[in-house]
Amino acid sequence: MNSQVRKWGLLTGALLLALSVGCSSKEQSAEAGQETPATTQTTVEEKKEAPAAAYTVDEAKAAELQAQFGDAAPSKVVVASVAISEILNELGVMPVGVPTSTLELPASFKDLPRIGSALKPDVEQVTKLQPDVIIGPESIKTSLVKQFKPANLKTAYLPADSLEELKLSTVVLSRIFQKEDQANAFLTKLAEQEKSSVEQANDKTAPKIMILFGSAESFMMMNENTFAGSIAKKLGATNVVSDVLKSEETYIPLNMENVVAANPDVILLVAHGDANTTVKKFEEDVKKNGAWEKLNAFKNDKVKALDYNLFGVASVVKASDAYQQMLSILYP
Repeated sequence: MNSQVRKWGLLTGALLLALSVGCSSKEQSAEAGQETPATTQTTVEEKKEAPAAAYTVDEAKAAELQAQFGDAAPSKVVVASVAISEILNELGVMPVGVPTSTLELPASFKDLPRIGSALKPDVEQVTKLQPDVIIGPESIKTSLVKQFKPANLKTAYLPADSLEELKLSTVVLSRIFQKEDQANAFLTKLAEQEKSSVEQANDKTAPKIMILFGSAESFMMMNENTFAGSIAKKLGATNVVSDVLKSEETYIPLNMENVVAANPDVILLVAHGDANTTVKKFEEDVKKNGAWEKLNAFKNDKVKALDYNLFGVASVVKASDAYQQMLSILYP
């Protein structure tokens, strides 16, 4: 009898010891900082709630631009720029007036009142629309201020010449109208398309280019801070205005002596009207000057017209197509 009691006592003691060791192991793990599955899941969910920005901006410049609008988002906006109209459309912001233009505006804006051209808006028509603010491109601010200031209309100006400037303006407008999610989705998609284009150019020999803007009668040279210039720069090309002539001006008059000295590999034309006619006229004029025919661009048949619908006006929504056309010309 005493033997059986001692046997059960030993078994019960062993069981209690095993349970004690198990509990002790869990406590030691917790003390050592090991996470339970529930804690890990919470951490992952917290990371998902903080999406990364699709485009990093100069915050000082963004704050300066945003300050023009004040603290409250305007409810009635007139826009005096095709490029900025496209951005507002991408963000889902409906203005009350848009510019008159030969270029196609977003379809959702087709029935909106026209205010005249961006350069010479109809101030009386704009006043009738009673906007909280008129948004125009920074490049023609001086001209627009002279026209709108006498009518006591509030204005704000955003940079819209190069692709990088358009991205900055997209971020600024998204903050003003609380459309950050739309901007983030749009800029993320654009970044993916841009990365793909840049990768296609990575293993190619980058050409030295000259970009001309105008008509057969008159051309200006464009630097790398223009829309076409910024696209070409991103693809690795060097611009003779910026890199050879060392000019910081966005547009400079065509100077044959300087161009001969720079000797571009590719000449790109952003021409008003019939691009093919403009190229033909340009080449005829060039043949009258023997020095031009010695340029690499002419010897290699690299004088090309860019599509005016893609490059005539800076356009963040057409950037992907612009990249593809520029790629096909620079790296055929």
